[in-house]
Amino acid sequence: MARQFTSGGQTCPSRPCLNVSPGVALVDERISITVSSLRPLQRVTVQAWVEERKAVFSSCGYFVADQHGQVDISQLASLGGTYKGVDSMGLFWSLKPVPGASMKTRIITSDVTTPLVFKLSVIDDHIPFDDLQLPTTVVLATGVVKRWYKHSAVRKIVVREGSLRGALFLPAGVGPFPGVLDMFGSTGGLVEFRAALLASQGFASFALGYFGYDDLPKTLADLDLDYFLDAVDWLASHPNVQPGGIGVVGTSKGGELAFVLGMSCDKVKAVVNISGSPIFSFADLKKSGKSHVKALEMDFSKLDYSDEGITTRNSFQYDTSTFIPVWKKNAAVLYLCGEEDGTWNTQHAKTFKDSFPAEKRDNIELVIYPRTGHLIEPPYMPLCRTSYHRVLDMVLVWGGQPEAHAAAQEDAWKRILHFLHKHLPQEHHTSSRL
Repeated sequence: MARQFTSGGQTCPSRPCLNVSPGVALVDERISITVSSLRPLQRVTVQAWVEERKAVFSSCGYFVADQHGQVDISQLASLGGTYKGVDSMGLFWSLKPVPGASMKTRIITSDVTTPLVFKLSVIDDHIPFDDLQLPTTVVLATGVVKRWYKHSAVRKIVVREGSLRGALFLPAGVGPFPGVLDMFGSTGGLVEFRAALLASQGFASFALGYFGYDDLPKTLADLDLDYFLDAVDWLASHPNVQPGGIGVVGTSKGGELAFVLGMSCDKVKAVVNISGSPIFSFADLKKSGKSHVKALEMDFSKLDYSDEGITTRNSFQYDTSTFIPVWKKNAAVLYLCGEEDGTWNTQHAKTFKDSFPAEKRDNIELVIYPRTGHLIEPPYMPLCRTSYHRVLDMVLVWGGQPEAHAAAQEDAWKRILHFLHKHLPQEHHTSSRL
């Protein structure tokens, strides 16, 4: 076991001391990490460690204390480790699976009512990442950071209204609040973390399950547009939601569905598609049991195989006739894509934007981030470059490079919040600080 000199101490004038501010924060909030009472020019490694279900991730940065024996991660450059340069959040976005663990995994919060708990350690000298857990390391100071997707004042309400299944997150206060319908992709289930974070930023956010959850359909082939239209109607008419229309945010398959709702429903005023293709994929979308939106099927002969996994980037054939005409109902559109998305060729997004009628082209904002992959998540979370897709039963390469992907996530989140505030009815404002 590593030798440890001091633990946690916020008041430790004569021994190395690790200070984190704030020690409890939302995941989209930057924090300050400083170390004091080191020797002048002492070499140290600062390590972060987090466990979420079976996923165990770690990161580290190499620092040299200043003449006063201090390290301020927001001011001093990391000289090595899992990231280099000056970045107060580098220890978070550069997290990666610990040695011996599968690289094909992802930190995804299954319970937003509990925080992600990050353990921080200051270790003497510059220690290689693979050696950080060896018993010979000397731990000088430790600390803990708790990072939440859900603000403590946000209320979570389990939704079982008719056939609808999901969770509604309401900000503090009496409302009404701007409403947002939130959906994720083709792995199914119910994903709540972004809806909880949106509520923490003042939106009444409905995380909608649509297959592979509770008593919902088991496959994408069984989806019916009526279910999604019911979800829009339910949220738009909710007493805690500001009248006048809602927004829809979707990732991957959820982004395709967001486009379909944007073209189908006047109540949808703002659409955010994150990494969803401009066509409908896998299986036709029904309406009242009959085929309504034709889907492009994957051409399995055009899958690309590598040691990392499978890339589906070239397995769909696009043309303008297959695009989802989201412009039909005049919803504002924010389209966020990664240039290195391994699931589809995001250059088609440019053709999609150009296919908008000239008089509606100002309705869409397209951003294609360089060196960025498919899974564009809230800021400061690590890149998931490859993972197992349980529905397709294959390991998919999502793509992206850690530093560029991190920058994209931070920018994307700011754009999403600004876009929703701009295009949705507003009345109530809340503080997002814990």
